[in-house]
Amino acid sequence: MTASPGAPAPAKPSTWRPDIQGLRALAVLLVVIAHVGTPNLEGGFIGVDVFFVISGFLITQLLLREVDRTGTVSISQFYVRRARRILPAATVVTVIVVLYALVALPLGRLHQTTVDASWTSLFFANWHFALSGTDYFSTASPSLFQHYWSLAVEEQFYLIWPLLVLLFVPRLGRRSFVIVAAIVFVSSLAYSIWSTTADPDPTYFNTAARAFELAGGALLGCLMSGPLTSRWRHLAGTAGLAIIVVATIGFDETTPFPGWQALVPVVGAALLLAAGPRTWTGRIASCAPARYIGDISFSLYLWHWPVAMVVDYLFPETTHLLVTAPITILVSLALASLTYHFVEQPFQHKRVPVFSRDKRTLWLWPISVVVVLAVAFGSSALADARYTADQRAAQEYFDEHGYQEIAGEDVDEVQEELGEAVEVAESGAPIPPEYDGETLRDAMWTDIVDGDCYASGGEQDADVCSYGDLDADQTIVLIGDSHAAMWLPALDIIGEDHGFRVTLFAKLSCGAYTVVQDGLDHSHEDCDAFRDFTRDEVEKLQPDAVIFGARGQLNMTDREGQTVDEQWRDGVTDAVEVFSDFADRVISLGDVPARPDAEPQDCVDAPGSDQSDCVVTGESVELHSNDITRTAAEEAGAAYIDTTEFVCAEDGCPLFAGDTPLYEDDSHLNRLWVEHLAPAFGRELVAMLDD
Repeated sequence: MTASPGAPAPAKPSTWRPDIQGLRALAVLLVVIAHVGTPNLEGGFIGVDVFFVISGFLITQLLLREVDRTGTVSISQFYVRRARRILPAATVVTVIVVLYALVALPLGRLHQTTVDASWTSLFFANWHFALSGTDYFSTASPSLFQHYWSLAVEEQFYLIWPLLVLLFVPRLGRRSFVIVAAIVFVSSLAYSIWSTTADPDPTYFNTAARAFELAGGALLGCLMSGPLTSRWRHLAGTAGLAIIVVATIGFDETTPFPGWQALVPVVGAALLLAAGPRTWTGRIASCAPARYIGDISFSLYLWHWPVAMVVDYLFPETTHLLVTAPITILVSLALASLTYHFVEQPFQHKRVPVFSRDKRTLWLWPISVVVVLAVAFGSSALADARYTADQRAAQEYFDEHGYQEIAGEDVDEVQEELGEAVEVAESGAPIPPEYDGETLRDAMWTDIVDGDCYASGGEQDADVCSYGDLDADQTIVLIGDSHAAMWLPALDIIGEDHGFRVTLFAKLSCGAYTVVQDGLDHSHEDCDAFRDFTRDEVEKLQPDAVIFGARGQLNMTDREGQTVDEQWRDGVTDAVEVFSDFADRVISLGDVPARPDAEPQDCVDAPGSDQSDCVVTGESVELHSNDITRTAAEEAGAAYIDTTEFVCAEDGCPLFAGDTPLYEDDSHLNRLWVEHLAPAFGRELVAMLDD
């Protein structure tokens, strides 16, 4: 997710700008502090744009000096320099990350990593992420190579740029190339503005939408033979740094990007480049520590993101930022320093015998691809063989020991089943052989619900669909988000058995209670509109009972002087009071605990994993919200069902009971388990309806 500081270091002492190394340091540190989760500095992702401007500036000046010196541009020498600069470190990091994934990551994540590595080796990572629908700012299982997208953008840009210099400058002079750079800048910026509005996620990775940033640096390189010498240089340096600081503080994941917003860091970087080293900003950028960070910035760029992902994977989500951030930064700096001195420098200074000659250096391109592809495909094959052996061993275990029998008819029996399941898991029982990260999701509540019967994204209504006994006189309404709808398979069975219709009103990520819930694909206005739609439809139905459900305190923040807890309490109270006017009985479902520290897909696919690795304590924000929900609901006159007792025993919450999975992802119950719970859940529900 970072930018590439892959521009070449100036070769001649007469053209060397020590401050540029400091600007590289600024850019990479911005990206690092953003990616370790530093509060109020989320806009540090603009380091990518600073890198692009520096790269366009330096490489264009390098090419123009070559034309001045030789009258032409050597395309082969250009790619020799790029190969020495980019390929050794990028290949080493890629291979090490893939090998780490083979040893430590679940099968699904490994396969994702090997596919992503293959695309990075071809310098098409940006298009791979764009076409696969990747959201740059999403925290849902991001790729270990997501930061390579910007390196791909640069290399694609430089497939064309030296050819344009060769075509125009020797024949028509530098002034002609100013026009070329200006045309690229304006056309790319216009496209970026349009595309960012029309389709923002893939645009973030789009070379055409990013080209104006490199062209902006190139245009500056064409117009300036050296830094400013007038007193205006001090103003330029101060303004440039201020602009970058403002963008870092002011931008976040909600900022449409790149679009015109990317002009802000582009202008800031251009002003700092124009100001040069003889300003207070330039002197700071030229100091030895800043220059050293600039020297290792490419390796730091390559390492910091996978290191951050590994730290997040190894440490619980509850670990404080003051622990994870320093670990990430220190480990990244150490690896970057080692890579710079023992990989980058030997190739840069032609100390690697086989590749000391320029013609042989060009072979680094195909060799890099072959090495990465071989390691990627080899790792996938080894992991698949390991997984097959684990499944065979698991089958032998269960052939010998059998599965735990489950047949709970009431809450007490379900609790006994769960207690026994925890004992089985803690004994080291293997994962049932028929399940992996994908097959866990073969049974979901959406299997029995048509997609038009619930709302998602920005949708503000849905078809009104019913389940259970469709001919029954009694109607129960189920209202909420996916954590309410996941109980529908049980209610469908209960309705058929006890003679009532179940009508669903569900919108993903929007709970039943009147609270503010902004999501990545919807606004709280969408949630409010769906709640209004639901209220109007339920008023028409006049059901016998209303059942509420919601994921506890999802996507909520303190606002307008109210804490999340206070908002949740008021939202529960308000919803119960409103719908009590339409139904004889209102029932609020507690939420089940999420499993952030043992996500089912990762747990069952992890190398050497058994069921003991999949048992969690249940401590989560969902359980915290349940106490508030119960109190508020009961005080407002509603009944409350504690759903935790359907998934957790006193000693923990297992992932499997017998050969039935309880969850299908980190927070939603598996449809097979919900259907198994129908008799016990039905007894609780019917008792409340009869009360």
